[in-house]
Amino acid sequence: MATFLWACYDGGGNMPYGLGVARALARRGHRVVFAGRPEMTRKVRPTEFDAVELRQAYANADRYQDDPRGRTLAYLTSPAVAEELLAVAAAERPDAVVIDSNFGGALAVAPRFGVPTAVILHSFLRRTLGSWRTMMRHQSQTRVSLGFEPLPELDELFGARDLFMVNAIDEFDGPVGNPWPNVRYGGPVLEDDTQCRPYELPWAPDDPTPLVLVSFTTDELQNSVTKLQRTLDALAALPVHVLATTGTVDPGRITVPANARAVAFATHGPLMRRASLVVNHAGYGTVMRALTHGVGILCLTGQAEDQRVIAFDQPPTAEFVEEHRVGLSVAATASVAKIRAAARRMLDEPDFRSNARRLGTLVLDSQGADAAARHLTALTDRVTADSN
Repeated sequence: MATFLWACYDGGGNMPYGLGVARALARRGHRVVFAGRPEMTRKVRPTEFDAVELRQAYANADRYQDDPRGRTLAYLTSPAVAEELLAVAAAERPDAVVIDSNFGGALAVAPRFGVPTAVILHSFLRRTLGSWRTMMRHQSQTRVSLGFEPLPELDELFGARDLFMVNAIDEFDGPVGNPWPNVRYGGPVLEDDTQCRPYELPWAPDDPTPLVLVSFTTDELQNSVTKLQRTLDALAALPVHVLATTGTVDPGRITVPANARAVAFATHGPLMRRASLVVNHAGYGTVMRALTHGVGILCLTGQAEDQRVIAFDQPPTAEFVEEHRVGLSVAATASVAKIRAAARRMLDEPDFRSNARRLGTLVLDSQGADAAARHLTALTDRVTADSN
């Protein structure tokens, strides 16, 4: 049995993906310990895995107030957090360390762990490479402005690790040609957020009215009341039933039309099995899950008026959706009329769903969580072989 220490960033959909890979590692007899900020520990502790809270997570947060990501950026870049991670590793004595790709501070000290290290990315790589360089430069410049050491270049942070694991299908990720020899592809990891619970729809199972699932981000930094409200208003005039999972938006802040229901969190799989359309923010995980159910995706892409930030993989994910004709993309600021027209077109044209079914078969066949676990296990197997 090997022990994996997971230096975790739980923002957006990262936590469900991480838990999915951890469960695949556990099935192989390994132990996984997550280390992260307090928000992470609240998500992991209800599961079967150990969680170590990094008490230095926000030690320097007051110095990051001018950045829209504020406390999150402090956690990801502060040298105090990285030093605490090294102390956790000394106590846990892992056989390998897994580092979420956003975690610049942890990546900077990766050589000091003294064991194999892997970077894990839960989205596209080649489609987003330029944005990764920009983001890590921003993390580095922020550190320098606060009197800390800069981060190494991306080719060191990502390319010099023992493994760079991409939880995406290689053929989905745009032009061929990987930037580093340590890159390995698997597939999407399909795991529900620990806050999700089954939701019983109020409409009869044999009701022929199409169901539309509306699901935007679970990240508080990315939520938008106006985008959600415009979407519900657009669908109110169509002959559909609507369920909106609102995430960190309180359902009480929106006006829910007569043909809709709203709940903060719900398990998506059973809902997508019945759905005719998913409306989403081009979130990678929800898009990939929708494909496995043969459901087309309408993406409201970009930054809405009341939205603080967006994840940079969302526009490339929306491009993927349109390239493969599994859905349409409109701006996050699109009018009610434009959203309604796009939704009507997708409900009327069956090609979107047939294309989604075709790609969904590839997603299911990729067995993303098991593929990642296989590559991670190979790191510790290699160390064991070298020591014998």
